Amino acid sequence: MPRTLFEHLSPDTGAKRILALDGGGAKAMLSLGMLKVLEGELRRRAGGGLDFRLSDYYDLIGGGSSAAVLAAGLALGMSVDDLIEFYRRHGPGIFGRRPDDGLILRPRLNANRFRRSVQGLLGARTLGSDEIKTGLAFGLTRIDAGTTWIVTNHPLGRFYDQSETHAFAEKRYRLSDLVAASAGGGDIASDVAIDVDLDEKRRAAGKGHFVDPEGAANPSLDLFSLVLDSAQRFSWSASAATLMLTSIGAGMRKPAIEGATFRALPASARAAHVIRTLAHEAQVQSVKVMQGLSAPKTPWRLNGESDEATNAAYVAQPLLDYQRIDVMLDTKPKPRRAGDPQPPITALERVLGRELDADTLHGLSLVNNAASANLELMLEIGESVGRTFVGPAYPDPNFDLPEWRG
Repeated sequence: MPRTLFEHLSPDTGAKRILALDGGGAKAMLSLGMLKVLEGELRRRAGGGLDFRLSDYYDLIGGGSSAAVLAAGLALGMSVDDLIEFYRRHGPGIFGRRPDDGLILRPRLNANRFRRSVQGLLGARTLGSDEIKTGLAFGLTRIDAGTTWIVTNHPLGRFYDQSETHAFAEKRYRLSDLVAASAGGGDIASDVAIDVDLDEKRRAAGKGHFVDPEGAANPSLDLFSLVLDSAQRFSWSASAATLMLTSIGAGMRKPAIEGATFRALPASARAAHVIRTLAHEAQVQSVKVMQGLSAPKTPWRLNGESDEATNAAYVAQPLLDYQRIDVMLDTKPKPRRAGDPQPPITALERVLGRELDADTLHGLSLVNNAASANLELMLEIGESVGRTFVGPAYPDPNFDLPEWRG
């Protein structure tokens, strides 16, 4: 029998499980492939019933940027297949590439189509809806206030029910508005505005403006901090036996560019490349910190396949059971002439079990490449990657639900 929201959130109901979802635009299909394998393994442990959902197992599901729609859907009890179909149907219109997408400042998504599609998926449900099956958290960046928000459905949270103030209570926010605000306006220079203040008669009286900074794509560290912050009222315990976190990536690629090419770009494009490099480094550092606080069974190799020092411990005893599930989207050069030696096979191709041409590999890292063939390839890659991490040993059987143990 599914647990109640109280049972998911209360610190007194046993070990806790967090699912953190990276943003990635069209690359959400990679994440969904990984999640499909994860859901399948947990369903097997639960007895094989088709009604099993990840919201039955995870006590808090969180995501920022475009992954906010995945977090909301999963927390509402949707299956991974439900969300795969959402991306198949709406992805090409939301993230579809345009002919001039070679320019780095082009939009990552069509914000209007994204918002309409999300409204169709989530309806008018609010963060306080009793249809939400488990803990839910969104990461948002409010540009007009220069702050970041972590918005949750925890009924004891500081801002969940602000009946005595002129600010919106978190429970009143529509899920579709929070998802749209988290994803921003489609590029690094656009915003989404939603109501955040009330007047004396408790009518909407002021808007907040939200953007999607690429560096905020990985919410793992924010969610880990959230559940340990006494002011947020989670009060969960930090140890490898009581707290686990599954971090689902959306594919990573080092944003390298030749110096001469960089210098030839206009100033705005150079600035965008710098932002992208800093965002990538923020991603790497987030994984590095989380691995340093834990002892992952399969450490993520931060600097390539030859890097063995990927799990330096920052604490004497692990503070959680953490596992990063992701893939490097390495490229390879195009052969210049017929008969030239073929470039070495990439790690991604080894996981997939076949080789891909250079253009296809390049297209995998574009967050607005939602051509149907690319979506299906990303789903296949995500499932292949998922199977290299997920199985009888992960998630750790110590975190199996009590009723699964007979």
